[in-house]
Amino acid sequence: MKTKMLVALMMGFIMFAQTHVSIAQTANKSLDGWTLLGTRTVDYTLDRDVVSLKESTQYYTALKFIVKNGTLNMHKSTVHFANGDHQDIEFAEEVNKSNDGRLMELKGNSRPIEKVTFWYDSKNESNNKSIVELWGKR
Repeated sequence: MKTKMLVALMMGFIMFAQTHVSIAQTANKSLDGWTLLGTRTVDYTLDRDVVSLKESTQYYTALKFIVKNGTLNMHKSTVHFANGDHQDIEFAEEVNKSNDGRLMELKGNSRPIEKVTFWYDSKNESNNKSIVELWGKR
C-alpha cells in the first residue's frame, strides 16, 4: 500500500515538473536572442534599484524590462557603460505584465554595460510585490 502511494506521489510530482518546464520553455521562446541580466523584487514605495554587470564582457544593443506580479510606474532608467558613457531612458507609461515592458534601443555601438539603475514606484493592488526582469539583446 505504501509503495502505491509513493508511486502515485512520484508520478504527480513528475507531471507537475513537466508542466512547469513546458510553461517556462513557452515563455522563453518569445525572448529568443535575449539574455536575462538581472531580477529585482520591488517594494511599494518610490525607490531605486541597480542591476550590476561589472563582470560582463558581453555587448548589448537593446534592453527590455519585464514586470511580473503587478504594476510598476517606471520613471527612468540609466544605463552605465563600461567605457564611462551613460544613456538615460525615460518611460512614458506604466509597465505591467500585459504590456510586456518596452524595447529600449541603446545608442551608439554595442558596448559592455557596467550597471543599469532604474527608478520606480509600485502599486499595492494585490499584495503581491512586483518582480522586474532586465533582459539584454546582443
